[in-house]
Amino acid sequence: MVKAGFRFVAVLALTLPVLSLSAKDLADYQVGDRVEQDIVTPVKLSFVDPEGTEAMRQKETQRVPIVIRYYTNTADLVEARFHRAFAQTRVNFLESVNKVFGHRQLSAEELSSFKFQSLAVLFDKQNNLFPLSTNRAALWASGDADSAYEASLAPILRQAMSVPIRPEPLAEEFKLTANLRLIPLARSNEIITAEEAGQTMYNYARSNYLTLAQVRKNFQALFPVEEREVAKYLSTLLVPNCTVEEGITRQFRARRTDGLWSVCDYQAGQVVARRGEIVTRKTKAALDQMKEKAVIVQLQDLQVKQQAAVGQLQQLVATDHAKGTESQEHLRWLIGALAGVVLILAAAIWQMARRKQTVSLLPVPAANAGELEWQQRALVAEQRTDQLQTAARAGLIAHLSQWMSRVLTQRLLSQRRALIENQTNAADEMAQLEERLRKVQAPLQVRLAAYEHRIAELEKELAVRGEENRELLKAKIEMMRKQLEAEREKENGKNRLEFN
Repeated sequence: MVKAGFRFVAVLALTLPVLSLSAKDLADYQVGDRVEQDIVTPVKLSFVDPEGTEAMRQKETQRVPIVIRYYTNTADLVEARFHRAFAQTRVNFLESVNKVFGHRQLSAEELSSFKFQSLAVLFDKQNNLFPLSTNRAALWASGDADSAYEASLAPILRQAMSVPIRPEPLAEEFKLTANLRLIPLARSNEIITAEEAGQTMYNYARSNYLTLAQVRKNFQALFPVEEREVAKYLSTLLVPNCTVEEGITRQFRARRTDGLWSVCDYQAGQVVARRGEIVTRKTKAALDQMKEKAVIVQLQDLQVKQQAAVGQLQQLVATDHAKGTESQEHLRWLIGALAGVVLILAAAIWQMARRKQTVSLLPVPAANAGELEWQQRALVAEQRTDQLQTAARAGLIAHLSQWMSRVLTQRLLSQRRALIENQTNAADEMAQLEERLRKVQAPLQVRLAAYEHRIAELEKELAVRGEENRELLKAKIEMMRKQLEAEREKENGKNRLEFN
């Protein structure tokens, strides 16, 4: 039976490299390689297509409305800039009038003079703020603040800034969808979360989301031809009042697309890749799953065979234990029989010695010198007989003790040799098991479970073995535990290296 177990282990060790050959060939392919021969899946495959998933998510992303930050206070800022420019232009012009004429407010004759006309034209050319026509210059020089005109322009400017104005260009990632989501905010540096945005934002049509160039063009069209310069200047005050909220937009897109997966199915016998085709990410995913399933099947087969081998080892141990128990029982019967024989012989010798001693102690009648001599000889012979009997008993007991000691020693040596042989076989089997697990890239948990299973078996065997066998089994268990700790330390070291 032991030879059969070794043959099983040898066949298993020779079969594993053949089983892992196909998985190794599949693992050699990388994205961009060319397939050397048709690849047919032997099992059903179901896996996620990376390229298909990416395309599906990209398509779905375009359906998620972009979130826009709409700054409502921008119109106030633009209107304030207009009022400052208008007032500063008036102040600068009146200072120029004061330098030329010596006073700020001019008379009708001064306003109609060539000197004033030249001053107005020259100032307008050098002015970078609000455009100043000759008529408006005369009005300002006459002392009119022109507040009505200023007040008429402010609402037009505010109306132009009341619509969302987007900047140009937008990032490629954030292409406009049919509808937008506007979040009204007072300040550009205001922080808002996705939950808060969901409560305050509202839908806005893309067609109404104009660019700055479109808003300026529509704004200038509101003014008559004679006010074209004013309209052109005021349009420069218009600025974008919206920006794309990239972070919240990405969060909304992720919520929509994270659950989308493109799953590919292959039935057993279906061609995964044909000869000459380029390995894509989809093909690579299929090959990886084929490899994983091949390894799982190999591990399952290996586990079944290992269980069979463990059963055979357990049967061998049980048979050896039964034989040992039977031999010990026979030995006990033999020792009992020998002890009985020794007792019987001792009783017989004692009875014979007693009889002779009784005869020799009877009183005898007085006799002559010849009879006395004969009696003395009989006493000496009787003493010699007792000495011989005592020596015979001692020699017989010593001989039996030596014989029993040799029998017991030979039996213990035989058990020791058998146990050492079992230990050697078990160590070889564990080494072969470890090598097989390493070849198929079995995880550490499989090897640790095998060690722990074997340790549990040895501890059970330890509970029923003799004293000397206990020592050997304890040494064997200690060796297995050291191997178990070494495997754990090796895996921990590998994890630390990978982490660093």
